[in-house]
Amino acid sequence: MRRIVGNVGAFKLPNGEYGFGRIFKYADVAFYRHIGKNEKDLPKTEDYAFIVGVYNSSVSLMKYVENRPYVTESEVTSPPTYIRDCISGEYSIYYANGDIVPSTYEECKNLEACAVWELSHVIDRLMGDDKWQKCMAL
Repeated sequence: MRRIVGNVGAFKLPNGEYGFGRIFKYADVAFYRHIGKNEKDLPKTEDYAFIVGVYNSSVSLMKYVENRPYVTESEVTSPPTYIRDCISGEYSIYYANGDIVPSTYEECKNLEACAVWELSHVIDRLMGDDKWQKCMAL
């Protein structure tokens, strides 16, 4: 699938069902809570399990199933994510427009880590495998 804002892609899960992701601006993809019985069993609503950055090579593994145009700019812009400096331990919040603002643990604890994911790791997360959390620990 090509990275075009609004495109929805399907990908097969290890249990034979299908996950779905919708392309956001920049490198982000919103992954739906809905798990389909087949690639045509699309999510009925925009109920996302999580929104994360995903490599282009992983987006290309997804099969295009439809385009869902966005109505407002806020629909296509990812929520803020956190950055933790591995040397100093200090926190920052990263905004999709490129701004990075110093922050605290308390402000960051409910945000996604600022990272780019492989599709295989997204699949692990959708399947309930939490091994990815060890790498993203606050």
